[in-house]
Amino acid sequence: MRIKSIWKRNHISDFLKVLFFLCLVVGAPAAAQQVDESQILKALDELTVTTARVRGLELKSPIKKGIKSREEITGFITGKINEDYNPERILLEEKVLKKTGLLPEKIDYQKSVIDLMTEQVQGFYDPEERMLFIASWLPISDQESVMMHEITHALQDQHFDLQTRFRANRNSQNDDYLLAQQALFEGDATVTTLQFTIEPFKRHFSELPDLAFIMETQMDAEISKSSVLSATPRFLRDTMIFPYGYGAAFLQEAWRRNPSWESINKIYSDPPMSTEQIMHPEKYFGTRDNPKSIDAEAKTAKLGGEWKIPYKSIFGEFMLGQMLELHMSKDRAKRSAAGWGGDEVLLLENGAGQNAVWIETEWDTDEDAEKFFAAMDDWFRLRFSKASRRTTPEGFSLTQNGEFSALFREGPGVRIILGLPEADGKKL
Repeated sequence: MRIKSIWKRNHISDFLKVLFFLCLVVGAPAAAQQVDESQILKALDELTVTTARVRGLELKSPIKKGIKSREEITGFITGKINEDYNPERILLEEKVLKKTGLLPEKIDYQKSVIDLMTEQVQGFYDPEERMLFIASWLPISDQESVMMHEITHALQDQHFDLQTRFRANRNSQNDDYLLAQQALFEGDATVTTLQFTIEPFKRHFSELPDLAFIMETQMDAEISKSSVLSATPRFLRDTMIFPYGYGAAFLQEAWRRNPSWESINKIYSDPPMSTEQIMHPEKYFGTRDNPKSIDAEAKTAKLGGEWKIPYKSIFGEFMLGQMLELHMSKDRAKRSAAGWGGDEVLLLENGAGQNAVWIETEWDTDEDAEKFFAAMDDWFRLRFSKASRRTTPEGFSLTQNGEFSALFREGPGVRIILGLPEADGKKL
């Protein structure tokens, strides 16, 4: 259905500016104003009733609310990150992201994430405290959408126990699964807020064009207005927007197949297992395509006991697509990462402090594996343009600046090795 251009321009565009991680607002910072906190609390109470009606979830108990200054909210979020995320694991993850090219070598990963999360934050819901925090420095009219989005999270928590889910997920070694879960939570809050916004126009969020595409386009248009966003690597920006855009698009499809909030509620008891299922809803709602379990560690035995594995995770379709996009068009990257079956990513480290990344992938078909292999072949040629290359029937290896990297394929499996010392590479 085509939406009238005046409505899309005046309402969709303005609305999307607030739908980023922790409700970050891009664009010029709003000027702080003196706001009556009693009015904010009253507005929150009234909007809670409205949100419960729009979302179709009963308010089981009053929502604890707090009003904080910009500095207090920023400090609280920074503290939660430091408390909830192991600094050692963040450092190990940084090594993986830099080895794959997803982060530039000179960037401080943790600082970039904190800067991105705290820039112009307006509010958030903390499932640990079961409390909603909202900005003290903005008029109610400027943060109504943020309030509704975060109230939806509070309702989700009361009905689907987000606190337990977050605690269970925190120690997961599966970044792809975590991002898929976040897409469900944030997509739900996004379409709820959007539905409230478009109700006066007798429209429904399921009738709108693909919300993932709309939000990606909006993000691209807003980058130049934010110094933090413009300085942030594209991988972090795209990961930030993924749960909102793709999560909303996933729930658009859920509603089209079974138009009711009850059908969306049922997803929480059987959530998507991968970003592949979020990006391709037919792989969740149709014939279920669950991820294959991959044991990459067993493949590294030839390297010997001096190599340890301090970090492992799963990239999934979204992150592999992001990796490809570093050296090719977005369209080709997405097409080449489709057909993902499963993967495991390992960070290898030896006693000398050297590290490498090993990625073992499996694809739905041999044709899918060949398409990914061909794209990665071009990726290697562009990333290691000065490397000496040795071809084998299974693929190729190359050396550059004393480091060994390789790409091999066997049937539906594709292996990527990045940055081993040359001597260790010869063992393979």
